[in-house]
Amino acid sequence: MILSLDESIQKLKTEILSQDWSLSPRKIEPLQAAFTCLKNRFNTRKNALAILTMADSILLYAQKRQDQIPPEFIDFLKETMAHVVNMYEDGKFDPDRDAEVFKRVYSKFTKLKEKVAAEKGATPRPAGSSADLVDSWEEPISLDDAIPKPTQAKSEQSPAAKAPVQAKAAEAKPLPILPGAMIRAITIGKLSLAIAEEHIALIRPLSPKKRKIYIQSSQIPLKDLGGWFRRLSGQMKGPLALLKNGKLKKLILPLMIPRGIGLTDIPDEEATMLVVVSNGNWHGVILCRRLEQETPPLLSLTRAKNGDIFGLARLGEDQELQLLNISQLLEREGFLFMPE
Repeated sequence: MILSLDESIQKLKTEILSQDWSLSPRKIEPLQAAFTCLKNRFNTRKNALAILTMADSILLYAQKRQDQIPPEFIDFLKETMAHVVNMYEDGKFDPDRDAEVFKRVYSKFTKLKEKVAAEKGATPRPAGSSADLVDSWEEPISLDDAIPKPTQAKSEQSPAAKAPVQAKAAEAKPLPILPGAMIRAITIGKLSLAIAEEHIALIRPLSPKKRKIYIQSSQIPLKDLGGWFRRLSGQMKGPLALLKNGKLKKLILPLMIPRGIGLTDIPDEEATMLVVVSNGNWHGVILCRRLEQETPPLLSLTRAKNGDIFGLARLGEDQELQLLNISQLLEREGFLFMPE
């Protein structure tokens, strides 16, 4: 099951207000789909992502237990969902507030884990009983990774010991594009990058009014990009061009935020263009300040991993730009649409 951002938020609101305090499989599946969508939305906000992960672990616990869970677990689930809805509807990102909310939620989550652990050791039980599921809490969530720390331990394994393994793994991965592919220069925030022409499905100018709406909602209805006298599908390139116009206008694509040193973790509030990008059945939208018309061929590509930036692309004797790895970005934040 795949839910849009609006559907996910509406699902959370419905469950928060619901008087039915059970967690049946029929209710768990759509909530898990909503959490998956919202994790993509909050992937750059560590505290919000950790809160969602803790809520998701409650669903997994209920799913494996296959029995009614105590009311305090439902209380916790409803509270975390309410925090997520508030974070989404408050358009301004406040990292200090997120951190404070996380601390409160994590404190309650720890008490629930202690309760499950105490039940596990309280009385003998047959194999396969619900008490055995205490260990499953560690599977869906790694709280040590989720907790923001002022300093991260660096002595677990030396960089020198990890380097050969990482280098070997990097060499095994294929290039996202091959030399000879057409490339465009794109400016996201204050950083000039390169993007493969084959991934660009549509380019549109962006007004300040629409930009504000899209940033606040984190999604773009494709019907906004059509015109009165031109079919939207006829203006698309790649897989989206093959869809019927009516179906295409019903699609709502996520606003994606490329990661990497030099890139911000929020959408560009001075962007003047939006770009619909595709890779196979994955689709999404990025905002940019500038997109060059020229499409020189890629001469060579040097790996230099930096978030969603694959490495250095050489486009000419005196032109080199960091290549944006659209495939990776789409698989993390994009929308997977499988046409019938």
